[in-house]
Amino acid sequence: MIKKLTLENFKNFKKAELELGPFTLLVGANATGKSNIREAFRFLHGIGRGYTIPDIIGEKYAEGGVRVWNGIRGGQNEVAYQQLPFFTIHASVDVMLPDSLGASDVSYNISVSLPNQTVRHESFHIPNKNDTLFETVQGGYTRFKLNQSIKSENQPILYNLVKNPDFFISAQTGISPKPIVPYLKPVVNLFTQMRFFDFYPEVMRAPSNPRQIVLGDRGENLSSVLSAIWQNSRRKAAFLSWLEALTTMNAVDFEFPPDQIGRVLLTLVEQSGQRISAYSLSDGTLRFLAMLAAFLGIKESNIPYFYFFEEIENGIHPSRLHLLLELIEQVTSDGNVQVVATTHSPELLGLVSEQTLEHAALTYRLEGEPDAHIQRIMDIPNAREIFEEEDLSRLYERGWLENSVHFMKNGKASA
Repeated sequence: MIKKLTLENFKNFKKAELELGPFTLLVGANATGKSNIREAFRFLHGIGRGYTIPDIIGEKYAEGGVRVWNGIRGGQNEVAYQQLPFFTIHASVDVMLPDSLGASDVSYNISVSLPNQTVRHESFHIPNKNDTLFETVQGGYTRFKLNQSIKSENQPILYNLVKNPDFFISAQTGISPKPIVPYLKPVVNLFTQMRFFDFYPEVMRAPSNPRQIVLGDRGENLSSVLSAIWQNSRRKAAFLSWLEALTTMNAVDFEFPPDQIGRVLLTLVEQSGQRISAYSLSDGTLRFLAMLAAFLGIKESNIPYFYFFEEIENGIHPSRLHLLLELIEQVTSDGNVQVVATTHSPELLGLVSEQTLEHAALTYRLEGEPDAHIQRIMDIPNAREIFEEEDLSRLYERGWLENSVHFMKNGKASA
């Protein structure tokens, strides 16, 4: 699980820090940086996929000109704060290491030089052991714990150390960096498994190949993912239970009739016997089905998953928001799934549990200043006492959160 994300000169953040929990909720006005936090996580995801810095910032194409990666929004010209010549992303991660090593907090840091888009600095530390496993030094060379070095310019070395450790065997000593791989691999796995869902109804209405059981970021393969869930009686029962709780639909089953080329299309079966295909389901229903599929779908054991949702309340009736929160808190309770979500909904913020509220954060900008800031809501002075007396949703509607941080920055006490 990622415990802390620190951004320096990234997008509209000059210097900002976000503390995370199993379920982290981001609130704030438009243009205050919530989507830029998403882009920072996407940058780490690009590292987990083994991409170069130009690929991550720009775009990545496969053979035949098929785009497989959308670059960071704004590209090279807007990735750094006010077009400064570098930016830095730092992630503190709580990982489960092999049995002999136990659990540990590790720290990964990468700084990128612009406009040449090269690795300015990259390092991996184990703070509680005061141990540095690798660190780049001047000239683009990377120094390992075992003293070998290799030049690395536009390719973050973290991924390749895990996937191709023998490539880094020192020509001088013959020593391999394999001993440090068990520490690095859980972090690479976490970065690789990151998902950034932005569901498109027209994409979710398309039939899909039954062998495709991974839900796409836009909702691709929804029909085949649900079909796979339906093969597992326990998952099917859980899915129908949440579907009944979160919607007013009288759905009792799903069917997946194949078309002429074998693709399946989800079809909802109501208690009356009426059948409604994905073509006719509402946009909100499809979005909700995709969210359930993401949370309840088939996952590999012992692999961490990280999900980012923007405006997670979309498509959910206000009277069902508390159940959505219960679902997310349930799936994140075992530590295998971490969720970060943005919201503009005062109702949703007012319904979060005390545990989730501990990891809720406000993004904001001060009048007349170009940079954005991140403030943990419970660290606002007197927040705990005020929330006991007043409804948080109403405070949010009235702008109390923003007013409080403005007073803080001006050295005044929050009322």
